[in-house]
Amino acid sequence: MQPDRHIVTAKVANIKQETTSTKTFDLIPYKGKIDFLPGQWIDLFVSLNGREQVAGYSITSTPCNTEFISLAVKNTGDDQVTQYIHQSMLEGDTVSFSTGGTCVYNPEQGNAILIAGGIGITPLVSIFRYIGEATNHRATIVHSVSSSEELLFTRELENICLLKPDQLSYAYTISSGSHHSTKGFSGRISAEMLDQLDVSSFNIAFVCGPDSFVDSLSAQLQKTGFNKGQIKSETWW
Repeated sequence: MQPDRHIVTAKVANIKQETTSTKTFDLIPYKGKIDFLPGQWIDLFVSLNGREQVAGYSITSTPCNTEFISLAVKNTGDDQVTQYIHQSMLEGDTVSFSTGGTCVYNPEQGNAILIAGGIGITPLVSIFRYIGEATNHRATIVHSVSSSEELLFTRELENICLLKPDQLSYAYTISSGSHHSTKGFSGRISAEMLDQLDVSSFNIAFVCGPDSFVDSLSAQLQKTGFNKGQIKSETWW
């Protein structure tokens, strides 16, 4: 933890089991308002067995909402905070957090293509929501998952796009099997898929997921005309 970062004490609320492996929940500060940028993450501090434990998670809510933040946490790894979230966390629990991260969106960056692998969709949902709520720029979000059970926020993203069809769009692809999404995509994200999404019309690209996913998509985006400075990435693995 960096000593100069502001620590917020908050209450856990609205816990939901979104998929077999992912829970969503909100953190409501006991006092004050939340200030963060779209795309940022938090360090979450939890007292377990008399000791403070910490783990990092991306914010899924939009900075336009200053009353609480939302998180989506997948049950991966064996760190104690993630296990607490999935095994024993209850609504009303008290935790603390501080914000961080520099892979963020600002309106000056213009139209954005957001490409997520697996749980990497979490910070990109925050950016996508923000663009729709606070700007007139266009955004497309693309989610690649290994199975349909791992899709997150699908209904919400589709509904957001219905409200602003000229500004926002959403697609997903299942990398294994022959399942086709509403956009007709299946398999891993390919150059052909990026062409169909008209990625060259965007000013900036955000890519989030495993290292191999980020490396592959960054290379593909450069082949479509993006330069390295137009590609922002966040990796956690």
